Amino acid sequence: MSAYRGRFAPSATGPLHLGSIFAALLSFLHAKQHHGQWLIRIDDLDEKRCKQSHTDEILHCLSAFGLEPDGAVIYQSSRLTDYADALKTLEHQSILYSCTCSRKSLPKGPYVGNCTHRLGKAFLTDAAIRISTEKLNTHVNDLLLGPQITDNPGDFIVKRKDGLFAYQLACAVDEHIDSITDVIRGVDLLESTPMQCLVSERLGLVSPNYGHFPILIGSDGGKLSKQTSATPVDWRIPGVAYSKLANLLLLKNTPSDRDTASIWLSFFQSVTTPASINAAAGGANTLSV
Repeated sequence: MSAYRGRFAPSATGPLHLGSIFAALLSFLHAKQHHGQWLIRIDDLDEKRCKQSHTDEILHCLSAFGLEPDGAVIYQSSRLTDYADALKTLEHQSILYSCTCSRKSLPKGPYVGNCTHRLGKAFLTDAAIRISTEKLNTHVNDLLLGPQITDNPGDFIVKRKDGLFAYQLACAVDEHIDSITDVIRGVDLLESTPMQCLVSERLGLVSPNYGHFPILIGSDGGKLSKQTSATPVDWRIPGVAYSKLANLLLLKNTPSDRDTASIWLSFFQSVTTPASINAAAGGANTLSV
């Protein structure tokens, strides 16, 4: 059995908020409780939205919260050749095709297949590239949630019209390169799991184990995210954020919000389990801040 290797992969589009720290913390704890390694990978493929200043801020914040990686920080922008090679491998299997559909022209739900007649043909310029999901397995044996069945997304994009490699392709390749054995992330990414597993399978790679936890939502009922300008955490007082997370998880006899990050991490490692997370969420996919 391979040694445990987990990861946290934030996008370099803004500072970390409470939901980000929650995700980083749970993936970190899962790795440490399995005596494994924990890595940080920066999602910085989108040059228009990602900035070095955001990356620096993210890494500084994680360090202040005591969330130090067991290895050098990894950058997706350094792997463009790897993603291109993976795309070429998929192309040789005649399971990709160009798609000229705009997002606005498509109905909500699974891709309707307007461009499937281009399957296996030479790629068009100025078009996205989709992969056939004829053999997609929508069953996920989730480490935290148990057996799950996701919706079929239809043929999904592996390279965007603007030339950027898509999330599903990049992540599948990354997990292989980094020898990731376990991915612990928010339930909002559960539906990405079958897609990433399909890419891995088609590339002849072994998929990691996946576990998904509830996401944090604000008073407006929306997910805490950078896109909604969620309030950044204050790296100078990590105990305050950790105290909020402990309350959400219904943990008792917690350290003070003035205590150091190391004290809090020792506490979390001693009491936080998948069962405690599920109990706090009451079977729901969200936790209200």
